[in-house]
Amino acid sequence: MAADIDMKIALIDSVLETNSLDRVLEYLHQSMERDIIISDYKGRVLANTGSNEEYLEGIFFDIILDWQNDPYFYDESNKILCYKVGNHMQDGFVFVKGVSVETCAETLELLEHARLALRIYFNKIASIETIENNYIHNFFTDIFLRSINIKEIIKQNYSLLHYDLNALYYVSMFYPYKKLSELEKQALLTYSKDWLKQHNLDIHCTFWENKYLVFICPTHYNSKTLDIDFSWDKHKRNNALYYDDVRRKFKFDAGMSMGDKYLIDQLHRSYQEALFTLHLAELIGKNNQVNHICNLGIFTIMFKKNSVEELKTFCRKFLDPLIINDKENNSMFLDTLRVYFDNNFNVQDTSEKLFLHINTLRYRLKRIEELTNTNLQNIGDRANLYIALKVHDVLLRLGLID
Repeated sequence: MAADIDMKIALIDSVLETNSLDRVLEYLHQSMERDIIISDYKGRVLANTGSNEEYLEGIFFDIILDWQNDPYFYDESNKILCYKVGNHMQDGFVFVKGVSVETCAETLELLEHARLALRIYFNKIASIETIENNYIHNFFTDIFLRSINIKEIIKQNYSLLHYDLNALYYVSMFYPYKKLSELEKQALLTYSKDWLKQHNLDIHCTFWENKYLVFICPTHYNSKTLDIDFSWDKHKRNNALYYDDVRRKFKFDAGMSMGDKYLIDQLHRSYQEALFTLHLAELIGKNNQVNHICNLGIFTIMFKKNSVEELKTFCRKFLDPLIINDKENNSMFLDTLRVYFDNNFNVQDTSEKLFLHINTLRYRLKRIEELTNTNLQNIGDRANLYIALKVHDVLLRLGLID
């Protein structure tokens, strides 16, 4: 018993003195004579006795994502024992390979000896990461929303974030289509930060509104002239590479968008453009890819040249008669028009999607024309209604219009 206590104290001292898990890993490996992987709850490998992989293989990471709050999990088919270091999310995991059913109890006892030392280490790195994440998030909030004293904010944060008042930046936004758990969000954020470091990209990111992963990206310089490179080729390649790697790693569908380049004190405009682009792309069937504000045709002009109030005025001009009638009579004219456009003006397909008799659909379309004073056979009227409806739906998704 005394020897066990002495070992626990020695392991704790090693973590406090060296700020590493080297002694803990050595103890576990020598005691068990098996390969060990120690990872945080986000799948990042902190110490192991095998390969030099920075992230867990899929089989291990899937165990974390499916964790049921048990103290340990034994995968008999693969002979892997997964041990949860503590009760909190940030406490991390230890994976032991080659464990038989008969040796599970003995292995768990040895892991208990290292438990407190591991918890101290995990809590320390979690505290540091929380401070860093909050710092970045607060800076993004100042830039995107407050937009006050930007120059002073940049000066105060230059030593840590290195933003330049005279340089151009743009905002990228990554949007998983499924709702992520807190564990998945933190895993995605950490993976993204490490990915940016591995690719030597001086880019900061944070989770925004609990659903978007937002990046502030600097412009590139031409290596020969040292002038700003205004082309988007390199940026698009980087965004596309990140997008593909993340979807391959986490296996969920997502959209990604890019706003235009601005000086840092106007970067809220790039944020808004990326947000509009993200949602419009999903509405018009360009989801599951990287989209740029400048590649949206007429919508590029709409979203870049108009304020939110101007966009709302445009939408109301064409759609208010339908919206008011729908509210008063439950006529569903707006939904009818939406499905009609989404089915390329095909009456037969639209009636089938809406489960309507084709004559009922024709009557609705006629009433839509009367209420909006338009002709759906006229290309100009079609264009105005289509643009107004898609802009309206983007603003509606973002809570910017009733």
